[in-house]
Amino acid sequence: MNLYNNDNEYHLISMFQCNKSSKNNIFHVLMNPYLTLLYNRCVYKISDKSSAEDLVQEILIRVYKALPKYRHEAMFKTWLFTITDNVCYSFLRCNYKYKNNVVVMTVLDNLMAVTNNNIDLEIDFNKTISSLSIKEQEIIKLRFYKELSLDEISNILRITMSACKMRLYRALQSLSILIL
Repeated sequence: MNLYNNDNEYHLISMFQCNKSSKNNIFHVLMNPYLTLLYNRCVYKISDKSSAEDLVQEILIRVYKALPKYRHEAMFKTWLFTITDNVCYSFLRCNYKYKNNVVVMTVLDNLMAVTNNNIDLEIDFNKTISSLSIKEQEIIKLRFYKELSLDEISNILRITMSACKMRLYRALQSLSILIL
């Protein structure tokens, strides 16, 4: 659901880009409906409500600085969510370097091709998981750390069930290479 129609957003963005005197007011009107969406997206991505509030501020600063160069090639909401995702991923990359959590995961099916038994693996989260791509980290966290079903993951990531299974399979293959 788009909070504004595209014409209204286009008009507000054009006013922001042209009007030097009331930029802050225009920015407030443009961004106010998106604040809750940005916050919720950050909470989902990083699983930390207090840090999500800080990230929303960082996102607003980045959007404010980048808005004069915004070209109306994509929907504003899509552009905004791309910035949000990038800020969240940067935050996660920095945070994983400093956390020393050990995550115990029971990895079934695909990883068990080696032994055909269920194995409890203790994985040093910093060294192993951070070596994976962001998408691989995300799907492994959702499946094993948050214990979501493949159906729930496919809905959250907005991908098909088969794409979800393939992404998880490839992530587990990458993980098994790092472990073994």
